[in-house]
Amino acid sequence: MHKIFANTLFIGKQVVSLPSCHSTNDLMAQMSAKKQLYEGAIINTKHQTKGKGQRGNQWNSPEGKNLTFSVFLKPQFLKAAQQFELNRMVSLALVDVIRNLSSEAKVFVKWPNDLILNKKKVAGILIENSINQNGISESIIGIGLNVNQLDDLLSTATSLSREFKKEFDLDKILLEIIQRLEHYYLILRSGDFQFIHELYESKLYLKGKVAFYEDSTGKFNGIIRKVNADGVLEIEDASGVFKKYQFKEVRLLSK
Repeated sequence: MHKIFANTLFIGKQVVSLPSCHSTNDLMAQMSAKKQLYEGAIINTKHQTKGKGQRGNQWNSPEGKNLTFSVFLKPQFLKAAQQFELNRMVSLALVDVIRNLSSEAKVFVKWPNDLILNKKKVAGILIENSINQNGISESIIGIGLNVNQLDDLLSTATSLSREFKKEFDLDKILLEIIQRLEHYYLILRSGDFQFIHELYESKLYLKGKVAFYEDSTGKFNGIIRKVNADGVLEIEDASGVFKKYQFKEVRLLSK
């Protein structure tokens, strides 16, 4: 366990760095249960062997090439119905960091938990919240960002190195993410949800554009209109009907 020199108030002041672990989210949950973490703690590993993704998938990452880490927060100012604010916050932080690498980077948030760079997935987010009668007591935010990986990427995935034709310093990218995370977290804590919502909508992948989707009733053409405050996605189909979706209820097939 050691400190890193992040220019922040509390995120990144407690850091656990490991050469390898199964899942930073799982390890963070274990440490939280033992009361070993302060708010803002980070667990970072060079090789996550059983990283978790959405839909029960694994996030596989070659050793030392990408960023795989978790952040521990206590957003007790958020109610259970406001959980998606954390998804917005993390997504915006990652977008900022990638856009700072190149003003021409075409990076967007793909609802609910992915980042898209030049039409391919570059990052994934997995947020696991502990809820009590007052709201969210603790949040474990897992982030996987493809940085220097060039080989063995899925056809639908990419990395910063592949897109920008250079190798990046992982610690430097991590520090930048930490700083932007705290920036947006403090905005949330101040209660300025509207600012976060508007910024998130402006970076939403395929918003206002026709794309091909699939839900429990079949395949259809639709246009993303917005993401509601509670994280529900609204898509308008070809007949003008607005459909609402929770996580895992709709899938993008093609643009």
